[in-house]
Parts: sequence; structure tokens; C-alpha cells
Amino acid sequence: MKSSFAISTILAAILLSSACGRRPDTRETVLHDSVYVNKGNRIVAMTFDTLRSSLQGAIAQGNFEGAIAFCREQAYSVTSTYADSFQISRTALRVRNPNNRPDSLELAVLIEMGNEMQAARQPGVKVVRTENKVHFFKPIILQAMCLNCHGIPGQQIAERTLSRIRELYPTDQAVNFREGDLRGAWHITFDHPMSK
Repeated sequence: MKSSFAISTILAAILLSSACGRRPDTRETVLHDSVYVNKGNRIVAMTFDTLRSSLQGAIAQGNFEGAIAFCREQAYSVTSTYADSFQISRTALRVRNPNNRPDSLELAVLIEMGNEMQAARQPGVKVVRTENKVHFFKPIILQAMCLNCHGIPGQQIAERTLSRIRELYPTDQAVNFREGDLRGAWHITFDHPMSK
């Protein structure tokens, strides 16, 4: 309960600080969150399909060890394939790539999503507005195939795959997940208010 209150307080402080000091501009069109939810969901769906297809190709060529190398060398460029007027990334509480560590806003949202999972609720998408930016978050729920690289070492993760993970990601924290766990979140940042 304290954790939920703290997260709500952090999110409220971020939203309040971004609203303070802004002069109302009657020419600005403030779009409803549903516009960002729809656009964010479409972007994530396209990006995930492209990433999954590329990852399946890497698995076909080099098994799961090939998938680990693919993720290290090419996942970022595949993830940003559709980024034009926005930024897209993935983050998590337990990261494989240290470059994906959450910032303070991402951390607050991930904790809130984790609390929803603990309360037996499926976490939903979140839209958070900060000064001149709109942030869209969508949870990443672990699928069965992902256990080959993110499951339990020695059970779902083969020794060869685990060795490759340790070689490429010596500080890896992204193991011991179960199917259906919250793996992390997609984060899309729209830099400017979208126009109709």
C-alpha cells in the first residue's frame, strides 16, 4: 500500500511540476490520452512483429545463442525502425542490457505495473504527460518462447545459451522469469503534442 501511494505521489509530482509554469495557449490542441494509446499500441504492434520476425530468423540460423548475439548487435536498430517523430525503447526492473536501465519515470511506472500484477490484475497501458512530452508505456508480458533466454537456468535456459548470455552480458539480471511475468515495458516518447 505504501509503495502504491509513493508511486502515485511521484507520478502526481511529475505531472504537477510539468503543469506549473506553463502558460495556457488557446491555439494548442490538447489531445485525449486515447489518441496516444491508439497510436502507441499500433507502434508497439508493428515494432514487436518486426523484432519477433528478426529474432526468429536469428534463432533459425544460430539457435538461441544466435538470438542472444542478435539482441546485442541489432535489437536496438530493429526496435527503432518505425521511429520518426517519437522515441521508442524497452526497459525493465531486471535488465539484460545495462543501457536499458529505467530512468525515474520508467521506474515509477514499472513499479506500478508490478503492483498491479501482484494484485492479480493485468497491467494496462499508461500515458504520462510531462513538459512538452507525452510518454506511452505498455507492459511486456513474458511469453513461453522467451523462457529459452529469460527462464530458469538449467531448466528452460540451456547451458550453451547461458554461457553466451554471461559472455555478452556479464551483469545480466534478466533470468528466472516465468511465463506470464511482467518482463518490462515499452516506452514511447512523443516529443511534441500530436496534431489532429
